[in-house]
Amino acid sequence: MKFTTNSPFRFLIFIALTLYVQASHAQVKLNGSYVATKVNYLSGDELPEDNILKYTYLKYTFSNQDQIGISGVYYEKGTPYLFAISGNHLIIKSEVGSVMNTLKIMENNADKLVLISSSASGSLEDPWAIKYTLYKEQFIQNNTLLSPNDIFSIKGTDTVYKSGQKIYAQFKGSSFQSYMYELIRKKKMDVKSGELLSTFIIDPDGHPDSLRIIQGINPKYDAEYIKAFNSARNMWKPAQHNGKTVTVLMNQSLKYLTSEQTLPSYFDSQKANTAYNNKDYELALYHYDRALEVRPDEVENLYHRGICKQILGNLKGACADWTKIQLMGNKTANELLLKYCK
Repeated sequence: MKFTTNSPFRFLIFIALTLYVQASHAQVKLNGSYVATKVNYLSGDELPEDNILKYTYLKYTFSNQDQIGISGVYYEKGTPYLFAISGNHLIIKSEVGSVMNTLKIMENNADKLVLISSSASGSLEDPWAIKYTLYKEQFIQNNTLLSPNDIFSIKGTDTVYKSGQKIYAQFKGSSFQSYMYELIRKKKMDVKSGELLSTFIIDPDGHPDSLRIIQGINPKYDAEYIKAFNSARNMWKPAQHNGKTVTVLMNQSLKYLTSEQTLPSYFDSQKANTAYNNKDYELALYHYDRALEVRPDEVENLYHRGICKQILGNLKGACADWTKIQLMGNKTANELLLKYCK
């Protein structure tokens, strides 16, 4: 049988091929949280050790409302922005609609997302553009084994897990820390400096319980903290393990610093970063030391100071800085610890 250009069979074949091509180029809708598991150059080359992007934790949380949260810690959705998809580009916008960044979508399927960020020249095709390989957070958690160190307590059949990247309860807002800061701020608390440390449990129903203030600021502030904490009783999603909701131990730190404390640290950090970028590691180390005397828990300063120490031959000192980052619950230096501090 000979098909003519008006043949209904040819028309059906054309439609089928069109739908196939469209489907083969269709991308999975971005929704939920994706975590960067590898950051390297588009060329495939590894980032140098002194580039903090290599090991920095990064999470993108997409919602159906075209909103994206960008976070550097696992337990928060992060700073809220708007996003749009245009062809194979992810466009991140401010809340008023101005373009903040444009990333190229290199790969997007049910569990994996690969994004390209422009190089210093502004090109998304440059071999030195940054390539982020991200996976769905749930996919990572489902494929990550828990260890005895991930357990806080076991009483009979009840297990309480420690909060961490593998397993944690999620606050329904963008940030539980920001939520608490804002509620306490409205009470006009006169706090010049100090740090509150607390632990609490989120049960399998998503309800907070067993709040314990490990270190308070003053009785009045601590009382307001407890009120603010209780107001968030219905604002949690429980942690999950193997498809079941579980109990998890969470912790929080609220810190206040005076301008006399923050400004010297800020300026020394800027001087240190300039020297570091110029590869003057001795001068950088001097300024990182000064900055960390005032604010000893600044992760980026600790990370870079460790690099300076390593380059200058003080590997033991470098490992001490990276270990401190790890003990603070931050994973930024974990790869360096595994590589150099066994």
